[in-house]
Amino acid sequence: MKKSLIAAALAASAMVPMSAFAQAASAPAAAAPAATAAPTVGAKVYDTAGAEVGTVEKVDGANAVVFTGTKRATLPGTAFAKNDKGLVIAMTQAQLNAAVAAAESKTAGAMDAALVADAPIKSKDGVAVGTVQKVEGDNVTVALTDGNPVTITKQYLTVGANNALTLTMNATEFKSAVTAATQSAATAPASADASANTTAKAGATPDATEN
Repeated sequence: MKKSLIAAALAASAMVPMSAFAQAASAPAAAAPAATAAPTVGAKVYDTAGAEVGTVEKVDGANAVVFTGTKRATLPGTAFAKNDKGLVIAMTQAQLNAAVAAAESKTAGAMDAALVADAPIKSKDGVAVGTVQKVEGDNVTVALTDGNPVTITKQYLTVGANNALTLTMNATEFKSAVTAATQSAATAPASADASANTTAKAGATPDATEN
């Protein structure tokens, strides 16, 4: 039976949607504070004029994901400075949103071109996980190299050089999500059957009593 990698399974495996990896365009020239700073989760981010840009949502190695309230952008740690107010970047919220939107638009076009039948898909650590079986809207059915087909959404894929498709997760994370989805798919029918049997028995009880 084809399994669907539902949001719960993805969240449990700490997977991050493609939008979070959209790289913002180079920041426009601006007079940023000289002091550098290491971003931390939950920290507010401001522009050089003191207006709020967003909040650091995730720190992943040398990069940090900033959520503006509408868009998520992955910025290198070197993009952050610090003043008395807190973390500062040389882009306004509007500029950052526009940069991410442009990156997403470009990525969407490349994604559509890359999502063809039998196109190989690798994990972000380079492990072959399967091929594209079919595409229906935002859903992509992946024929796994070591199992039944699974369905993921486009947001968990990125496009690299030569239209190479790559998951936004490593092989271990992907395997964990597949396992979670498999267990969920197996549990759902069993629960439905148990409920149906209980209902049937309850309905049969009056007849047995009458006899």
